[in-house]
Parts: sequence; structure tokens; C-alpha cells
Amino acid sequence: MAGAIFFILRILGTVLLAVLVLVLIILLIVLFVPVRYSFGGEVRDPEGSTEPLHLDPAKDVSLGGEVSWLMGLVRGKASYEGAFQIEIRVFGRRLDVQKLLKKKAKRQEKEPSGEKKAPETFEEKLERILTRIETIHARLEDTFYVMGTKCGVRAREKMVFCVHRLLGAILPSQWNLTGVLGLGDPARSAGVLSIQGFLYPITAGRVTIGTDYELYRYDLKGLASGSFRVISYIRFGLSLLLSKDVRKVLMRIKRGPLYIDHRRRAGSRKTE
Repeated sequence: MAGAIFFILRILGTVLLAVLVLVLIILLIVLFVPVRYSFGGEVRDPEGSTEPLHLDPAKDVSLGGEVSWLMGLVRGKASYEGAFQIEIRVFGRRLDVQKLLKKKAKRQEKEPSGEKKAPETFEEKLERILTRIETIHARLEDTFYVMGTKCGVRAREKMVFCVHRLLGAILPSQWNLTGVLGLGDPARSAGVLSIQGFLYPITAGRVTIGTDYELYRYDLKGLASGSFRVISYIRFGLSLLLSKDVRKVLMRIKRGPLYIDHRRRAGSRKTE
């Protein structure tokens, strides 16, 4: 009897261990396997024109982007060439996004709508907009005040450091821009060359743009690609959340104007 119970417990332990190992493997894959992306665009204008707005976006402009994960087993594509197209594949199986969106739209149409509100008057809209602007202005003023304190300065330095590191981890590692750009005037077109010279330390080997000194011409093509890992977001997010100064700043901003006004008045009394 005891041997049978021990055998069952051993099987359960083995299964539990296998499940834990599988969960750990999946977690490591999600955190450390990079998500690769690429996007690009092209404006076709080989001849140019004397009119500045002579392009037809539906014919002369094309955009595209692709995101893949796990060696392409999960892949998503989006493109625009006169119309938007979206394609998602999971383990080789294509998901019909357009069909899903149509079903959702039909479902929303069938659902009974609530009581229709009377349309807002111009005065009500204006009052609502002004109230929102005042609220945003008050929140910004409070945020600037908190960020100007000693704790806020330290939190700001921490945020800038983390954002800089995060951008370095997710921005494209490879990119280029080529083509011909004309602004309809020799002086303005020459400005393109001066900007290229000014940015040469950053754009060397990546940007090659010729100029058309007589016509408006936007014959350009750009490509960019890179990758990022989910662990990068988690690492920098935890770094911010574990910072005592960042938590203090967020709590002070969350408490609202009354708390900040009280602290401001108390500070002014001390200086007096």
C-alpha cells in the first residue's frame, strides 16, 4: 500500500516538475527571444513637377512594415498601396483580420444602442473644451512644480537615463534613406545639402539624397530594421518603480493640486 502511494506521488512530482520546467522555458522564450521588426516607405516621383502638391498618395506612395517573433513562427505584416492591408500568421496559419473586424462591426450594429443624447450646443462644447484645457494646464503646472523639487530633479535624471537606455535598446540598428529631393528653388534645394553636411556624423553611410534645383521632386525611399526584447521593458520599468525618488514624485502628482498647493505655501513660508 505504501509503495503504491509512493509511486503515485512520484508520478505527480514528475508531472509537476515537467510542467514547471515547461513554464520556465516558455517564460525565458518570451523574455529573451528578440522581436524583430522592419518598416519602410517609398515615394515615387521620378520626373518632378512645378507644383508643390502634385503627388497622388494612392498611386505614388507605398508603406510597409513587418514584425516577427520566434524565427518567424509569429509574423505580422501591414502595408499601404492605395489601401491598407494587414496579414497575421501564427505558426504558419493565417488569421483573416479583415473578416474579424467585419464580424465585430456587425456585432456592434446588432447590439441595441442606449438612449440617444441630445446633441451638444456650441456653448456646451466650448465650455467642455475650456474646462479640459484648464484641467490639463493645472496638471502640467503641478507636474512642473514637483519636478522642480530636489526629489523631482533626481527622479528626472533617473527617468532620462532609463529612457535613453531603452531607446538605445529598441531603436533600429540598420536604416537608410536614398533618393532625390527638390524644393522648387535652388536656394531651398541647396539647403538639403547643408543639412546633410551638418548631420553627416550621424547619417554617414545611411543617407544619400540628391537634389533637384528646379522642380518639386520627392523621389525617396527609406528602410529601417531592428529588434528588441521584452526583458528590456521589464528591466527599465522595474528600475523606475524601485527608485524611491520616482515613487515619491508619482505619489505627489497623484495626490493632486490641493496637496501640491499646500506644500507650495509651506515652502514659501519657510523662505520668508
